[in-house]
Amino acid sequence: MIALLEFLGVGILTGILSSMFGFGGGLIVIPVLYWLLPSHDIPDTLLMHVAVATSLAIMIINSTNSTLSHHRKKNIIWPIFWKLAPGIAVGAFIGGLVSHFFDDAILRYLFIIFVLYTIISSFVKKSFIQVNSEPIKLPGPVMNSVVGGVIGIIATLLGIGGSVFTVPYLRKCRLKMLNAVALATPLSLPIALIGSGSNLFTGLTQSSLPASCFGYIFLPAFFGIGIGGFIGVPIGVRLAQRLPDQIFSKVYLGLLVLVAISMVI
Repeated sequence: MIALLEFLGVGILTGILSSMFGFGGGLIVIPVLYWLLPSHDIPDTLLMHVAVATSLAIMIINSTNSTLSHHRKKNIIWPIFWKLAPGIAVGAFIGGLVSHFFDDAILRYLFIIFVLYTIISSFVKKSFIQVNSEPIKLPGPVMNSVVGGVIGIIATLLGIGGSVFTVPYLRKCRLKMLNAVALATPLSLPIALIGSGSNLFTGLTQSSLPASCFGYIFLPAFFGIGIGGFIGVPIGVRLAQRLPDQIFSKVYLGLLVLVAISMVI
């Protein structure tokens, strides 16, 4: 019961952050699970795999909930979604197929490297913090497919959804932060569905996992954090509506810094 309440609190926080920043919760859920799972009889060699798989399963709930909330507020530009979604879905499928070939430590270091890359590149490219009033400009279909595929592969391997990559990409295309994070929520769904499904089946071969796991998915965290998300998501959407664009972008980067520090430590 204590563990479920613990995860419920994490779920409220991730629900707020997933709807505010399009994370799907992965950037918060993975570090938290990495700290908590050893006390729940998860083998050290499988910590990152279980954290990633559980994060992807939770992302299905949070991304669906956030998508519906942002759609009601008319924050999602659906034509852009359809340009990126097919590539992301293909990339997610590839990432799901190859994920079990990666060592646990490698996944952790990849997670840290990509978060740090996003932070540094976003500070260097001032266009992330300040988007001018020029019209939205997306590249052609080939580039969108390539970018979507890369996002799908990396995000599925790391269990973080697409926000870390889609939001900077969409900012470069001159979208406001509100529209960029709103788009990141439905774009995380193919990653979550395909990634969690593949991790579920590959995890079923691991006899060292406790009965509280279904494949690589740790069920107490899935239910506790998933339920908490229903409380947190509406709060996050309301906050996102009120934040000025430049402050929004700086808070986004600040949160990434905290996540990177937590995983390094």
